[in-house]
Amino acid sequence: MWSFNIETGGWSKIRYKNNPCEARGGHSIFAIGNKIYVYGGWNLETQYNDIATFNIDTKEWSDPEIYNEIPRWNFSAVMVEAIPSWKYFIFGGEKGDFPEGGPRRFGTFINSSCVLDIDSMSWMEIKTEDEYKEEGPYHPQEREYSSMIYDSKNYRLVIFGGWANEWLSDVHALNVSSIVGPPYAITEIIPNLGQLTGGNTVSMKGVGFKDTSEIKVRFAVGKLLKDVSGTYINENEITCVTPNFEEIGPKECEVRMNIQGGDYTNTW
Repeated sequence: MWSFNIETGGWSKIRYKNNPCEARGGHSIFAIGNKIYVYGGWNLETQYNDIATFNIDTKEWSDPEIYNEIPRWNFSAVMVEAIPSWKYFIFGGEKGDFPEGGPRRFGTFINSSCVLDIDSMSWMEIKTEDEYKEEGPYHPQEREYSSMIYDSKNYRLVIFGGWANEWLSDVHALNVSSIVGPPYAITEIIPNLGQLTGGNTVSMKGVGFKDTSEIKVRFAVGKLLKDVSGTYINENEITCVTPNFEEIGPKECEVRMNIQGGDYTNTW
């Protein structure tokens, strides 16, 4: 492994403190914080569905023993910043069995998609909304070497081209909003108790808040909805004044707050 210094324009070889993962090609590599993650790939002896990690600070490798459903190589991959946990998406590639003691054979092109949750370090196969239609789900053609990006405005993966015994030039998109979630999260409401007549100043703590021209906070009790204006304090706090719900009577109720498209449920 080598590192490139952006300021000096020079390369330097990284010296490991312990044994690295097995040599491979056709894998992917990504970095978060002080760790580099290596996933998948193959060599002349075997194929991989594991993840190896390298600590940039300690220069040590580790094997967390996290495996995907099938080994694959030459796939496309992209890391997506999501709250509270980053998501790592992969699509397509090749899969196949290597005969014991025999030469490597060409694999089979695939078109399945998976996502790795970085916090829990667990894999999940992505199922499309039309997965259970009688005519079957829609998937792009099986391929390897395709390019993939994440369109954060529309919460979708965009896949272009690749190889499937010929070079492809098609484009496909997959909405992953249900996996990535909104670009912010509410973690706490202070205070978490208040009078039904409203008038309480509430502070909503979280991450990823943005200072927009209009912030609406929606309170819901059953089918009764009430919107109030929110005030941006910083990227970790929004405040508002609670509305009046006294017409529902003196009882405990569940209030659902919706800020900029994301939900947070609390009992008042």
